[in-house]
Amino acid sequence: MGFHRPIEAALMVLALVEPGLSFPQPTQPNEASSEVKVPPRGVAVEWAVIGDSWASGVAYNLSNVYGRTDSEACYRTKESWGAQMEQDKSWSRDPQAFNFAACGGTLMDDLERQMKEKAGNPELVWGMFGGNNAYFGAIARACIYQPIDPGHPFGWGKPWDEDTGGTGLCKQNIQKAEDYLKKPDSMRKTFTNALDDILKVAQDKRALNYPFDLYVSSYVRFFDDTTDDCDGWTFAHDRLSVGQPKVVKGLRKIINDKVQLVNDIQADVIKNYKPPATTPKLPNVHVHNFQPDHLFDGHRFCEKSRTFEDQYYHMDLWLWNLQYYDEKTGEEVGVAIEKNGVKVMASPAGVNVTQGFQTVLGADTNPDAAIPQTQDPHTQQYGFGWTARPFHPKFEGHKALKDSFIQQMKDDKIPSVKSAPSPPKPQQKHECNGLGNKKYVSHDIVKDSIENHFCPDAVSKGPIEQKYNEGTPEEVIIKLTGPGGFKPSSDDCKKYLTGQIIDACDGNDPKNPENYKGGGKETIGDVVYEVQPQSLRQPADKGKQYGCDSSYKFLFNEYTVWGHGFDSADHGDALKGQLKGCALLPDTWHFDYGLGDDGREWTAKFRTGVFQKKCTGHAVKSAGAPNDSCSGSG
Repeated sequence: MGFHRPIEAALMVLALVEPGLSFPQPTQPNEASSEVKVPPRGVAVEWAVIGDSWASGVAYNLSNVYGRTDSEACYRTKESWGAQMEQDKSWSRDPQAFNFAACGGTLMDDLERQMKEKAGNPELVWGMFGGNNAYFGAIARACIYQPIDPGHPFGWGKPWDEDTGGTGLCKQNIQKAEDYLKKPDSMRKTFTNALDDILKVAQDKRALNYPFDLYVSSYVRFFDDTTDDCDGWTFAHDRLSVGQPKVVKGLRKIINDKVQLVNDIQADVIKNYKPPATTPKLPNVHVHNFQPDHLFDGHRFCEKSRTFEDQYYHMDLWLWNLQYYDEKTGEEVGVAIEKNGVKVMASPAGVNVTQGFQTVLGADTNPDAAIPQTQDPHTQQYGFGWTARPFHPKFEGHKALKDSFIQQMKDDKIPSVKSAPSPPKPQQKHECNGLGNKKYVSHDIVKDSIENHFCPDAVSKGPIEQKYNEGTPEEVIIKLTGPGGFKPSSDDCKKYLTGQIIDACDGNDPKNPENYKGGGKETIGDVVYEVQPQSLRQPADKGKQYGCDSSYKFLFNEYTVWGHGFDSADHGDALKGQLKGCALLPDTWHFDYGLGDDGREWTAKFRTGVFQKKCTGHAVKSAGAPNDSCSGSG
């Protein structure tokens, strides 16, 4: 059922409690309005935004409605990333013509209509779509909010963590999403058809050989699904929800996984996409996919160390929850209470959260969703904009998307986009410590610490400092400093630490026969990589050194073995392992690090059975010694 009314009425007719992207059914095609539109004279770039409510945003009062186009109850908002892009003059060549075609509730088969009727004659289109087809909204309603109108109660079944039989609508909708996403002729085919539809309309509107760029942004995962506190909380409405389903870890992971699967399918389809043969006028078409999930790291629901109130009001939470909006003050308000042993957000005193609620009969945008049954199988609950915005980005989330979309177009050198000014090349400074201070590490040992331990951590966490091989001659501090939010790529981390500081310093020459590394520092602008060996060692020009002395004691042999340049990080484990084949006597092994005048940096003392001197010599060589000689008796 379509909605055709002014935006004032649209905001009073209650919008679906639809955290997963679904709104009133968009207006139906109007054949008279599908004619090709000619761009205005003097327009430098004409572009459009198409898709669902993650593209339109969700207007929740008259001050943020994108009023020029919202006569369709689409809930387009000035806070959306598309509207923010229109206002951002850093990327578009003036003047621009912006066509805001996205509409809350859009299914992919409606994109052709959006392109024909609302998108103008664009050379550049950005879109987000597919979530409604994948049951995002149905899952969020049934599993998270379970909405009810005071005068029309109907049920959703057991919550996810209590539904062992799979009869509740939460698990039913999750299964529908699973089936839809895994069948080759469902999500993949529908998404491919949507791309075809968009390009066919573009061909009808664009002149021969003109460039046309379509960007499809995927979605972001809603939760941190590794934390525990949310397991005892509900996001449900304290009075207008049927139940109080808890936001347990297992449910969060399932929802995240479904979002990621949609993202992966979109990326794969676009990677292998070929425009249909029916679009010969589009030789310069380009279809791009943008994956924004990483932008919301640290800004999702249930982040570590966040309180229950933070799930609604924390400044770093970039997603709306079902927090109450006071029309009189324009403030987001609510009071945390405990109800039946579960934390829930309640309305504050004096705020009538039920005012205007009513049951509206209308078609669900995904007709296959499992919904509560009454006389009409498609009965839904609608509410004000504040009840429709949950699980959509707040202003800062939209801004992060906007900034990244603009940067991606600049990186791609889209013809209608201003080129980003070339940033000044950061000053680079290369410093090697050298080996003169007798502090160095072995090449292979420090390389392993860098590439298998430090760099994976730095890529994930950003600037860090770590100490490795503590208490040994190979003790080293590896450090990355940089501006807040900086995270290196894995390739850059390895290039500067291994390639520049390790491999490019202290080359293998006669004065350094074992290719020891004294570390150093690599500075690139305001980012600094460092490798700093910590232990004082023997002179590096001695290379590997070794001594072995055996004493025959009638019933056993007693040994003193020392070394430099091998067994320098494992506390003698490699040597001890080799000696097990030489009748090493139990409880006789002692290993200590320490320098000596004879060149040693460690000493091992132990006993073996008699006549094991030759075996011991071979064992020490196998552990890294330069030879297998062992002096003394036995």
